Amino acid sequence: MLLVVHAAGSDPDVPGDPAAVTACGLDTAGMRTDPWRPAARGQGWYPPDLARYACPRCDRAVRSAT
Repeated sequence: MLLVVHAAGSDPDVPGDPAAVTACGLDTAGMRTDPWRPAARGQGWYPPDLARYACPRCDRAVRSAT
């Protein structure tokens, strides 16, 4: 199994749940969620220990949105 960490916004109707699609446009329905959140402003959107698995398309989308 290939591990890829994707970014997704929050579902506006269900706090704590991810939005229906990731920042790169994939359906989140079959994805596992992780409760990790950045501890400080400017910290990456992904857990530091999973940085090498971050989706580059999600990363570009998140960085361009901030």
